[in-house]
Amino acid sequence: MTMLRRLALLAGSAGLLAALASSLAAQAPALPSAPEGMASVAATSTPLALRALPRGTVLQAGDVSGDAALVIGYETQRVVAAGEPLRAPAIAPAAAVRSGDAVTVRVEMNGITVTRLGIALGNARAGAPVRVRIGQHSLSGVAVAPGVVRLP
Repeated sequence: MTMLRRLALLAGSAGLLAALASSLAAQAPALPSAPEGMASVAATSTPLALRALPRGTVLQAGDVSGDAALVIGYETQRVVAAGEPLRAPAIAPAAAVRSGDAVTVRVEMNGITVTRLGIALGNARAGAPVRVRIGQHSLSGVAVAPGVVRLP
């Protein structure tokens, strides 16, 4: 129950409620309006989906309106409706490595780099851990770039 309603009930008059409401409205300061053009800047700075995007879509310039550079290369984590703002958790950086993909596995020691072909056993974004299979062995590494895994 609002304070005005309580006052009106205490006074026993609904007319008092209307009088108090109009009095408070008259005393309330007017809120400043946004500077001219600010609303259009705010509306265009948030990237929006130009069309319905299925889960797993890697965003390209034709999929986004507004500041597209912020989200190009990101991947949809769920179905995104046309006109919907593109922000987390609906989008996230795309996976650098996908399960079943052939990847270059790198090991660096004392200035020597050894590379070998392997198979990713899971999905991972750049900087995330991922297991890879090299021959009969399964090893843990870190996805560092698309198709590249570094072993510790």
